[in-house]
Amino acid sequence: MGTRISMVSVSKLYSGFRSVNSISLSANTVKECLFSTGIVPSEIGLLINTGIYRYRNTGEPSIASLIQHISMPASRIKPSGKKENAFIGGTFSFDLGNGGCGWLSGIEIIDGFIRTGRIKHGIVVTADSEPFPGFSENYRFYSAAASVLLSGTETEGGFSHFRTYTFPEFSEDFTGLTRFGKKKGRWGRRNILEIRESETYVEDCIKCAAASVDRFLGETGYSMGDIDLIIPSQSPKGLLPGLKDKLSASCKLVEVRNGMNRELHTAGPAFALKNSWNDNSFIASENILFLTVGSGISVSIALFQNPSC
Repeated sequence: MGTRISMVSVSKLYSGFRSVNSISLSANTVKECLFSTGIVPSEIGLLINTGIYRYRNTGEPSIASLIQHISMPASRIKPSGKKENAFIGGTFSFDLGNGGCGWLSGIEIIDGFIRTGRIKHGIVVTADSEPFPGFSENYRFYSAAASVLLSGTETEGGFSHFRTYTFPEFSEDFTGLTRFGKKKGRWGRRNILEIRESETYVEDCIKCAAASVDRFLGETGYSMGDIDLIIPSQSPKGLLPGLKDKLSASCKLVEVRNGMNRELHTAGPAFALKNSWNDNSFIASENILFLTVGSGISVSIALFQNPSC
């Protein structure tokens, strides 16, 4: 049994919103996945949240449980036009923190549960937003959320060959910390989220990603010529142009051109997937490479073989 993608849903907010609730934004994408596929919430065996920058820095309870509470049960429309309550059954949920690679790490975990027959369907949801708008320094990420609904398939294909490569020598390239700030807001003085990035971070991400792709292809027996499409991270800014030069795969890399001055963080690969989903390039591609890059530096890669091809 393999793992296929049944649906992907994304949601974003434009600049000008001062109070952004990344939890409700995430829950909306989960609802859309369920409604679009007609899958009852009780059929979802596992929900994993991989967002990093959370609404009001919420730590407990888990963000995944809050998303689950909002999106399940959900009001659904029956073919007759009447509403019914679809209540959650045995869904288990938890948070997974792995930076820009978290979304693909969540997919890998759900793939394992599906392949062993423990669950039939699972959802990976992710979102980022400034925890307290106006109380951050150098925060540059766009308020965006995404969910991907995964299901088992009896046919050949689906996800395979998950790999994660780490480069600890670049661990200080990108760091985040909090300090008590002097600025007062609605709730008084607050901790300030501060993000620090080295001048070489983007260049190092490009080098690590390119080296990881070469290693992945060598380990799995594929060549770049076998890859029809690459679904990559959309941050840091400058990553994709550099990868195009390194990989000589400019026509294969999916880039989300949003015209924004902020970056898509953990939801970036899902937005790229949604773009290729909408223009049918995903369904028309046989071998698809998922490539995620995060601080650490970590690079996670997976191969998806389209069951429809």
